[in-house]
Amino acid sequence: MDKGPTYLLTAAAGNIGKRLVAVLLSLPSRPHVVLPTSNAARLGSLLSDALDKSRIHIVEGNIKDPNFVESTLKAHNVTGVSLCLTGDDELFTTTNFLDAIKHSETVKHVVYISACEDYSIDAISNGALHGQSAAHVLVKYLAEAKLRHGILPRQETGGFSWTILGPSLFFDNDLRSKQQILENAVFDVPLGERGVSRVDPGDIALAAANALEDDGKHWASKKVMIGSLQTYTANQVARLWSDALGRDVQPTLSDERGLGKFEIAFGKVAGPAWGRDLRLMYETFGERGFKMTETDYKVQIGLLGREPSSYENFVKLTAREWSRE
Repeated sequence: MDKGPTYLLTAAAGNIGKRLVAVLLSLPSRPHVVLPTSNAARLGSLLSDALDKSRIHIVEGNIKDPNFVESTLKAHNVTGVSLCLTGDDELFTTTNFLDAIKHSETVKHVVYISACEDYSIDAISNGALHGQSAAHVLVKYLAEAKLRHGILPRQETGGFSWTILGPSLFFDNDLRSKQQILENAVFDVPLGERGVSRVDPGDIALAAANALEDDGKHWASKKVMIGSLQTYTANQVARLWSDALGRDVQPTLSDERGLGKFEIAFGKVAGPAWGRDLRLMYETFGERGFKMTETDYKVQIGLLGREPSSYENFVKLTAREWSRE
């Protein structure tokens, strides 16, 4: 076996994870990737046959179990972790995962996938939590604070360096609106009119891979926002889909009716708690937007090694694919 690094990735079947596996396996350092999953057979079936399976290690178990996580890290001598988590138990899972990393004493660098805003203690002191009520967003404040203020330095036993990535709203989220766009000519997400940055999950994967390979040399103790500098309102997104499809697509407004309708629809798919949680997130977007600064954008280019992908191109290409169906 070669002596390249070994990276553990959570959510390997997700929008970021499936891209990250491919990027990592293409690198000259020839890393091995460890993929914990609750269903090894399913994950294995989702991986492309073009990938070097000799460097992929699928481990079946529950990432909510810190003993499983710690034993997996030790067994594979994992040197870096890409931590991408969501779900009802996100806070428990994140903190237990970080503790398992500490006790493994093998991991030297962690890339944590957060979200595209300033979640620092200074930001909180300046009112960042005002109007912020979505649980899956609030947990990011705690996780980032733990990394910034509660982790031992890398040179100490149990310590590690870290990089935080702050992606904006995924391009791929629009795919969930396909039926509403095509059948009802409505973009059914209440993005509001303050403007929301958009991001290609492939760019997040590239940023994560580059941060793992950097191994704390340049990008340690930094948060890097990932996504477009340009922001998009509900009306602008509906207009993009209208132009791409050649038909009129109406936006969903960020008012009581629009937010309520979205909450009910999403709740039917993901449950009422998540319906409310996403509504609360979009309420915040409607009040203050979801964006990055020009400085954030330039820093991102440094990590990616290029400009981020175009949301407009994504809409055009996706509309073209839908039109062929």
